[in-house]
Amino acid sequence: MLSALFKGPAAYVARSGWPAWAVLPAAVVIFALSVGMGGVSAWIYSGLGGADGIVPGLASTPDMQFTMPIVVWLGGLQIGMIVFTILAAGFFSSKRKEVLALIAPAQGWGVLVPGLALLLAATGIWTGILLNWKPEVVMGDLKPFYDLVHSDAVWFVILVIVVGAPLSEELMFRGFMFSALAKTRLGLVGTSVVTAALWTALHAGYSVFGLVEVMFIGLFFSWLLVRTGSLWVTILCHGIYNGVVVVVLLAATLSP
Repeated sequence: MLSALFKGPAAYVARSGWPAWAVLPAAVVIFALSVGMGGVSAWIYSGLGGADGIVPGLASTPDMQFTMPIVVWLGGLQIGMIVFTILAAGFFSSKRKEVLALIAPAQGWGVLVPGLALLLAATGIWTGILLNWKPEVVMGDLKPFYDLVHSDAVWFVILVIVVGAPLSEELMFRGFMFSALAKTRLGLVGTSVVTAALWTALHAGYSVFGLVEVMFIGLFFSWLLVRTGSLWVTILCHGIYNGVVVVVLLAATLSP
């Protein structure tokens, strides 16, 4: 199946009815509305008495009381991005499924295996180099996530990282935005760079080395989308990759 990713013409076809000039402002509005939805979710959560008000005894630890509002806010933001992006994809006489490329990969579902293998191999090599060269950088980028997955809210954190993040980010960047920009002079290559750069900006808290890795992953996901014609491939690869990171963090012990 590895050869199927490299042989033949690109399977992706941009089918968005959105004018290119409108898609970036629309994405900003979608993100702003989603941030607001995250805030409303956290407000409602707090008004209900927090986790302990919903499930008595759940928020018995200070750790849980600090982590859950963050997770609820992130979850609300991600749900907002998913819902608003899907709704927006249907404007300008567009068919949502086609705009977002929510179709089966041209080469069949087996293409997920080599795609994921390439992703894990490349990021594993990069992380290995950094661990030997600048371990403090890797630890600094991973520390916030390490604290989250080692909190009492671990199952909620896993849901946000493994399900919410891949769905919301892929639908927005390599679904909605990609389909409109790919019809312009940017073409598939230029659109891959622009959407990967914007997606990288979403991770602005990382180190320079972390941002380089995010940019590479964004370009790789764009390449997978173009080769397979399916956003489901990038969503699944994104989710599995995040899941592997979570498992590694659960098994690891970071130095102070």
